[in-house]
Parts: sequence; C-alpha cells; structure tokens
Amino acid sequence: MKVEAVSSTGVDGNVTTSFEKRLSPRERDEPEAQARLRGEADLLTLLGGRFTPRLLGTGEDERGLWLRTAAIPFPTLARRLEARGEGAPLDASWIERAVGAAFLALAELHDAADAYGPLHIVHADLSPANIAVDDDATHAVLLDFDLASWRGAATRDGAFRGTVGYCAPEIARGETPTTASDLFALAATFLHAVTGVPPRDGPSLAALLAIAAESPLLDKLGLEPARLRARGPAHAALVRCVAHLPSDRPASARAVLALC
Repeated sequence: MKVEAVSSTGVDGNVTTSFEKRLSPRERDEPEAQARLRGEADLLTLLGGRFTPRLLGTGEDERGLWLRTAAIPFPTLARRLEARGEGAPLDASWIERAVGAAFLALAELHDAADAYGPLHIVHADLSPANIAVDDDATHAVLLDFDLASWRGAATRDGAFRGTVGYCAPEIARGETPTTASDLFALAATFLHAVTGVPPRDGPSLAALLAIAAESPLLDKLGLEPARLRARGPAHAALVRCVAHLPSDRPASARAVLALC
C-alpha cells in the first residue's frame, strides 16, 4: 500500500496536510488487500483517534480504494533516526520517557473495547515507521493498521507480512501474531533507537526470517542486558520485552508500564 501527503486549503486560506493511503496497482484486484484497507478504516473509526491517526474519510474512485487520515504533528521514530544518521542513537533520557509513552499507546490499543466487548486488537507490524512520538516524549501515536487483527477483522491467509527486522521470533516461525509479539516488536523498535542500527539485517527475507526465528535479539545485537538495565527502568523493560519466548515477556503492555 502507498501513503501520500495531501494538502488542502480551507476557506480561511490556511493549508492543512492529511495522509492518504491507497492500494498499489498490483493490490487493486486482490480481495485480501481490499479487505485489509477497509478493515483499517473500520478500526480507525472504532478507535476514534485517541492514540491513532484520526480517520477523515474513506471511499473508492477510478484509482481504487482509499482512506485519508489527519496528519500527526510530530515525527515517527524512523524520521528521527534518519535525521541522526546511520549508527547514531537517540538520546537515552528521551528514549527512557518515550518508551513509557509508546507502551501506554499500545496498552490503550490492546485494551480497546466497544459496546460489544473487547476488540482484541493486535497491531502485528510495529516498527520505527509505525510509531510517532512528540519532542517531549510524553505522547505517542500508533500508525498503519492494515495488518492488524481484531474482533471482526478479515481472516489472514497465513503468509508472512510485516517488518521482519522487528518481528517476534514466533511470527518469523509462522505463528499467529499476539499481544506478546506486539510487545517484542515495539521493544525491538526502541532498541533501534538505542543503538542507531536496525536490529536485524540479512541478504534475503528467508535469511532474515531464519535469524529472527532462531537468534535471541540481544545476542544478535551484542547488547549486554546489565548495561541496558543500568540506563533506567524503561530500558530494563525493553530487555524483558525482547525475551525469545513469549512466556518470558511481561504479561501485557500495562505490565510493561508498571516496570517503567
């Protein structure tokens, strides 16, 4: 799917920016891709823009299905890392605060409910491109929900989709995404901010999936847990969240907040 910035001028002359997501030409005739985009629009409507972009509209035209969201007024982690340059970490004190803001947003996502009960949302594709944090590291917004699973969402076909550099080992092995795998992916995202380099790289998707499935992430990065813990409680929580086995991770995003 493609995301494009869209500018519009209001009656007061002010220019506002929103973001429009569309299917790629290859995806336009794929029923699953269409279902994912419609599902994302439905989910954003239910969530109401509290810790996600606010949905402005959705529809279909000669270019296919589209949805439009309000712009987020602060950058993604990916933009922050790009601005610093390869190998340059973000400030440790900023990360210490930002981890709490991000896991609060994730807790709100996992706890979301409607009149019929819990929505059972799993984001399933957390990465630096899919979380934005403000300059004070007090507010975070989660982005890009076309791979999310939730009560009432279309059934996935089981093929790997997502960002393999940050995915949990069980996802690399072909298992169904869970809230525990979201904890791992969000923590791996912040480890990129800690080190300034992506957690995993490899010559091919198959090689990356094999690395993700078999190699504990801290070992792969050469990070010593004791040194991370010494940076503060939020850094220590990241260590817990990237445990190779889901059963060794905190029980929930709320539990991670208690550690921070």
